[in-house]
Amino acid sequence: MNTTRPVAGSHGSVYEEPDQTSLTTRLVILPFIFVVGFFGNTLSASLFLGKTLRTKSCSIYLATKTISDNGFLLSLFVAWLDFVDVRIFHTQVVCHVAIFISYVCGFVSVWSVVMVTVDNYIRICRPSEVSSLCTPYIAWRLTVFGVVFACMLYNFPLWTLDVSTSNPHQQTFCQTLPKFERFEVVMTYLDTVLTLVLPLFIIITLVCVIAVKLVDVSKRKDRLRKSSSYASVNSTVNGSQNGLALPYSQVTKMLLSVSLIFVCLHTPSHAIRMKVTLENLLGQTIVSSETDRMLNHFFLVLYYLNFAVYFFIFVSCGRNFRNVLKKKVKQICDRHNNVTSTSNVVRNRMWSEDRDLETTKDTLDVD
Repeated sequence: MNTTRPVAGSHGSVYEEPDQTSLTTRLVILPFIFVVGFFGNTLSASLFLGKTLRTKSCSIYLATKTISDNGFLLSLFVAWLDFVDVRIFHTQVVCHVAIFISYVCGFVSVWSVVMVTVDNYIRICRPSEVSSLCTPYIAWRLTVFGVVFACMLYNFPLWTLDVSTSNPHQQTFCQTLPKFERFEVVMTYLDTVLTLVLPLFIIITLVCVIAVKLVDVSKRKDRLRKSSSYASVNSTVNGSQNGLALPYSQVTKMLLSVSLIFVCLHTPSHAIRMKVTLENLLGQTIVSSETDRMLNHFFLVLYYLNFAVYFFIFVSCGRNFRNVLKKKVKQICDRHNNVTSTSNVVRNRMWSEDRDLETTKDTLDVD
């Protein structure tokens, strides 16, 4: 490939000469997204893997997503350093590993959301199977399988890339070896299917099924409220007929929000990518307009936000997450207060000992 600068949003495999808008976007917005996202993801992962939340399968999937999001953000940050003339991305090993991590973490992040949606679907639409399917044991197994599969599928950057000189300024760039260019194109198409088409189809389908189920449950509960016999059947509904009340009571707003936010942030950039892919397949050479480029920059920012904003979703939509977070903050504050109190006691004791020593010295001097 004739390459100039890496576009990390395309997993480092697509290159372009950036215009001023692109440079401004990357220089200003990307560091902010990295710092906020990395902190939020780290905190979220520590809470989901804590004793309180890790007993739920969805917590395992969400922890996996936040950790993989951090991996992607790290690879993005390494690529971003190139825009401030810190060219570690274009060095041996770093070049290969950064792009490999971006592919693997992108894949794992997407399929973690798929598993969250499946988990939510089971809890709402098939509550009788929750105890057998929504378990941490199964969640851990699926997570390990997904990571291993991604590492096996996306190991090609480790052996198809090289750092070489390709311009008059004798600067080195990380780029695909010419003999592997066709193979990389095939892998790009495959990645589009695995990280856009198939996940999007599964998520949208399950979300629609969940929405229909929730509407149905809501209507049935409204009919019961309006009926004169509601009081007498209330105990039966909440007891023996769990099939009606249980799905509604188990609606996890946070899980549904994660799925919807993912669709909104993840899809636009990949849709542009698919458009370009289809144009290449059809042999069309279309020069993008200024509007297309602006939309592409905007969608790219949304795509990066997909790896950074979920901490705020967890806080705003997850009651259990908020409770655990409050306890964590309280523990940190109490620990800080204890340390401060201990330091003050030690300081006062040392001051008292110094004062006693000075008094003793004065007495000896008088004698």
